[in-house]
Amino acid sequence: MPEKVVDSLTAALWNTNMVVTRLLMGIAEFWWGLLLLCPGDTFGRPTYTYMAKVMSEEAWAFAFLLSSVIQVTIVIRKDFYCGLARYFAAWNMVLWCFVVGSMLLSVSPPPAAISAEITLAMASIWIWVRPFLLIKGIERAESRF
Repeated sequence: MPEKVVDSLTAALWNTNMVVTRLLMGIAEFWWGLLLLCPGDTFGRPTYTYMAKVMSEEAWAFAFLLSSVIQVTIVIRKDFYCGLARYFAAWNMVLWCFVVGSMLLSVSPPPAAISAEITLAMASIWIWVRPFLLIKGIERAESRF
């Protein structure tokens, strides 16, 4: 049984191009952007203290909406390994990690409602680092033959 779990997780992490993960991130980024544009003072809540110090709600909304458009475009074009996709993966990781980190540091105890954002931040890290690990693995495999 454990071998089956390891095989399944290995296939999920290494034998896919993360299309569904990217698509879900793009949808989440769209909703972040749209909700930040709603009337009211979202950043008046303590959870967003650090985000408010960096940019306005509208600026964050623009960043998330732009990120959403690029993310979905990469998925639609199936262009996961081009230069834009690699640079975007780094940008996206910084965006998600900063937002999640700032929310976690803004209030104590941490808000349980950001569990999905924590997961998306982890996914953004994986999408950024995975190609580098694959390249290293290929280099090692080729050097052995």
